[in-house]
Amino acid sequence: MEMIPFAPMPISAMKKVSEPFEGLGYRISKMFPGLERDLFTARIRISVEEYGSIMAFSFFFYFIIFGSIMTFILGKFVTSSSKLGLVTIPHYILIGVLVGFVLGFLVFIQMYAYPGIKTKKRVRDIEKNIVFALRTILVQIRSRVSLFDSLYMISSTKRYGQLSAELKEAVDNISAGVSEEVALEELAVKNPSPYLRKVLWQIVNGMRAGADVSDVLNESVATITREQQIEIEKYGNSLKVLSLVYLMIGVIIPALGVTFLIVIGSFPKIQISEMLFWAMLGALVIAEFMFVGLMKSKRPNLMGG
Repeated sequence: MEMIPFAPMPISAMKKVSEPFEGLGYRISKMFPGLERDLFTARIRISVEEYGSIMAFSFFFYFIIFGSIMTFILGKFVTSSSKLGLVTIPHYILIGVLVGFVLGFLVFIQMYAYPGIKTKKRVRDIEKNIVFALRTILVQIRSRVSLFDSLYMISSTKRYGQLSAELKEAVDNISAGVSEEVALEELAVKNPSPYLRKVLWQIVNGMRAGADVSDVLNESVATITREQQIEIEKYGNSLKVLSLVYLMIGVIIPALGVTFLIVIGSFPKIQISEMLFWAMLGALVIAEFMFVGLMKSKRPNLMGG
């Protein structure tokens, strides 16, 4: 049962309950033109209008839920109010509405980003296994095994992760009577990985030109290996800059900041509260996590991990 993160129900149920938001879903699909492509490459099999409706429904759902909860809790502690014209509005209602809106909007943004995140995970999983799979196919073909049997062997094992699932679609189409060229061409069109698309197009063009598939695969493996080496070198060079950034964030700025606060606090009539030091610690922890995420995002897909 497929679920969208933060969606309160499975996709099949969400499609039904979000039908009243079809108008908003259509507007959302026009606001984010890249959403349809992300849904296609992420293999989320619903229309962009339906996904926009689900996003709108989820926003209002969490806005009402969290807004009501915060209003109920704060109503027991916050007694102040503000007057807007002739209407007096308690502050706990304003805060509850604000919290509900912010959390609902964060869920909306997360659901918008989900197809792209899912696609990137698929691409990373495909590209970390592509060289090993191509070498296996190359060895099989040079051992007089047909291309179809080689693809079937790769698709029938989970050793190559998402790449096996991608090739299984082509194998199923070939088994249903589609020619190898057409099946591989369709897979190249639907696949989000640029490396796999390039290899598939090279195989298809080679087959149509009557070239030896083993020669095409051998050249493809050599090309991807060279690109892998280039990416690793670029990643190594970027680590030099990132290490300096880490020293600035993790050592230099906190040390200088604490020293500066201690010096400032020694002056009369200037009080530095303990809360400020705890806030600096919290900001440092958040910055460290963000830096780790940045390091991971810079890691080349072909390196895996």
